[in-house]
Amino acid sequence: MKKSCFGILAVLLATTLACSGCITGGSNDNELGLINEGKLVVGMEAQFPPFEIIRADGSFYGFDIALAEEIGKELGLTVVFVDTDFSSIIAALNAQKFDVVISGLTITEARAESVFFSDSYFDAGLSMAVPIGSTIQDLEGLTGKRVGVQLGSTGDLFATDLEGLGELKRYAHAPDAFMDMKNGNLDVIINDGVVSAPIVAAYPNDFMIVEGLVTVEEYGIAIAKSNPELLEKINDALAAIMADGRYDAIYDEYITNWSE
Repeated sequence: MKKSCFGILAVLLATTLACSGCITGGSNDNELGLINEGKLVVGMEAQFPPFEIIRADGSFYGFDIALAEEIGKELGLTVVFVDTDFSSIIAALNAQKFDVVISGLTITEARAESVFFSDSYFDAGLSMAVPIGSTIQDLEGLTGKRVGVQLGSTGDLFATDLEGLGELKRYAHAPDAFMDMKNGNLDVIINDGVVSAPIVAAYPNDFMIVEGLVTVEEYGIAIAKSNPELLEKINDALAAIMADGRYDAIYDEYITNWSE
C-alpha cells in the first residue's frame, strides 16, 4: 500500500453533523440529484480509525472525513456527515438517507450489484490481530478458535466462509472486538489491516498483528445507481485531489503519520 500508486487512478466511487467550508463555482446540485440543495450528505460508520472517528463533541475527523471535505470543495458543496450503522449503510444509501458512502467501503462484486462505486481511492487488505504470545501464524491455525469480525464487513464475509472455526463473533464496531479480545474472549480478529494497526500500536503489550495480509482489497465511494451524474462528478473531483497533492497530504496525516 504505497500512496504513489494512487496517482495512476482516477478515484471510485442521523445522528451527528459536521460541515466543511463551501466554495463557489461548483456543480449544479439539481443536475447532481442531491438530497439537499447545496449539500453533499456523506454516510459513514464513525468508529473506524484512522478513516472515521467521532469526537466527544460530536464532530468527525479521519482520512475519509478529510477526503470528503476536499471533494466538497471541488464540487462547491457543503459536506454533511451522517454516522450510521455499517451493516445497513448500503441500504440506507439506497433509501436516500445520504448522497454517498465514504466509509472504508471495500469494492466487491456483490455490493456493486446495488450501488455504483467510484474508482478505487485506497489499497487495503484484511489482517489477523491476536493476543501477545498467540501461536496463530496463518489461517490453518484458526481451527477451533474464537474469531471476531465487524458485522457486515469484508472480514465478516471472509470469516463466514472459513471452515472449522470454534466460534464467529460479530461486533458493531471494530474497537469493541479488540476490547473483547483484551478481556480474553477472542483468539483472533480478522479486520482491515490499516484499521487494526493503530489499535494494536496503542496496546503493544496486549495485541500483535500476524505477518502478512489475508486479502488485498480496494476502497471506493458508493453512490446510488439512480445517480450516475454524481458518480462522474465524484470521480472527476477525486482525480483532481490526487493530481494536485491534496491526496498525498491526507495520506501522510492519517496513514503515514497517524497518531490518535
